Amino acid sequence: MTITIGLIGCGYIARKHLNSISIVKDMKLTAVSDLDSCRMIDAVQIYSQLSGIQQPEVKLYTDYEALLLDKTIDVVVIATSSNAHAQIAMRALAHDKHVILEKPFALSTRDAVQLIERSISCNKHVLVCHQLRYRPVFQLLKKVIDEGLLGELYYGVVSIRIHRPKKYYSESNWKGTWDKDGGMLLNQGIHVIDLLVWYMGEIKAVYGNISNKLDIKETEDVALGILTFDNQATGIVEANTITQPNNIGYSISIFGEKGTISIEGPNLNEIQRCYIPNSNYNNKLDEILEDHNEHVYMYQNFIKVLNKEEMLYTDIKEVYPTLMTIFGIYRSSALTKRINLPLETFSTMEMKEEKNDS
Repeated sequence: MTITIGLIGCGYIARKHLNSISIVKDMKLTAVSDLDSCRMIDAVQIYSQLSGIQQPEVKLYTDYEALLLDKTIDVVVIATSSNAHAQIAMRALAHDKHVILEKPFALSTRDAVQLIERSISCNKHVLVCHQLRYRPVFQLLKKVIDEGLLGELYYGVVSIRIHRPKKYYSESNWKGTWDKDGGMLLNQGIHVIDLLVWYMGEIKAVYGNISNKLDIKETEDVALGILTFDNQATGIVEANTITQPNNIGYSISIFGEKGTISIEGPNLNEIQRCYIPNSNYNNKLDEILEDHNEHVYMYQNFIKVLNKEEMLYTDIKEVYPTLMTIFGIYRSSALTKRINLPLETFSTMEMKEEKNDS
């Protein structure tokens, strides 16, 4: 059975989705929606080039509600500005669609909880694009941890040291804003933070500090989080988007009772340390390190989920603790004190109001 896809939002990130849809067997793009007609036409042309389908039959909708009314569409991919993610996903569920949703899936606890509850009541799947969980090297690292080969986990660290110039924000009316974008951690930092939470477990308390250095934007470009996990392990999040003159890259390090694994690099493609005693996994990590087809694997997993062959790795309920962790860092920074998790309420709009009050 072919799964039909409707894409809402035809900006830069849409290309990744178009590529995966074109590669994955039994998937077909049948509709796109964007306020900009030119971007819709470009998206269809990109899909045609990637899939090799000449003049694909893809409907164009300037109103995403019209796309949602199309009963021939099985799955909706949402790749809009961050503030619209939860709202459009709620409408998609109301129209009996499964959802593939770009991160962050919400900018408030209220929207996040409502979306989770709606997905359950509608009995529909919502995949959130935390695609690094699908990269083979990180899948294997999860297996190593779950099998206890690192022993008790003591400490985990993630680092984001990248460059986002002023032009990056000035070319868009939503990037770098608290109400539409949500912040650097929710956009650039969320992937490695998600890995840390996936490996180390949920977090019971956080101390955060953020600061803004670029006057062209509202949100943070430097952030620090000190995390206390439920198992009493400690974590550090260290992130910035002002690294000059260009990206250094990302890193994740896990320190356990018996072993240590540290992966870093411009695309998390360098093993700095791999020490797993009495295991043949050490060489396997090297063998799969360069496999970066995680976005395609994410879509393949979703197909198998719809066919009831696998569980969904990045189900919306599973990634909610990652969102909560970042919300905790923000709230802690605003109040300048340690915060217990989970938060009952939070919205990135609080950060906008906090800046206006200061």
